[in-house]
Amino acid sequence: MGFLDDIKNRVKNEVSYKVGQGASEGIDKITSRIFNKTSSGEKMPKCPKCGKEISDLGLRFCPDCGQKLLLTCSKCTVDYPSGTKFCTQCGEALK
Repeated sequence: MGFLDDIKNRVKNEVSYKVGQGASEGIDKITSRIFNKTSSGEKMPKCPKCGKEISDLGLRFCPDCGQKLLLTCSKCTVDYPSGTKFCTQCGEALK
């Protein structure tokens, strides 16, 4: 995930420079969820089929069993994590 880490660090540095350290700490919490680098106490998401912990939220399929991990909106083709019920772009129910 080197590329995504670079982006996260650039955004964090830019916000820290412009706003201050408090905002930078908030960014760390948000990006840890986005990039699935959990802090203590947070649980990693699991594959809905085999139950294996998924270490990268960007994966489309489980590396252990091949189960599709993302749901794609049939109307606007936006991908969402498994378990999401509605598309946030158009409101379409996800199946």
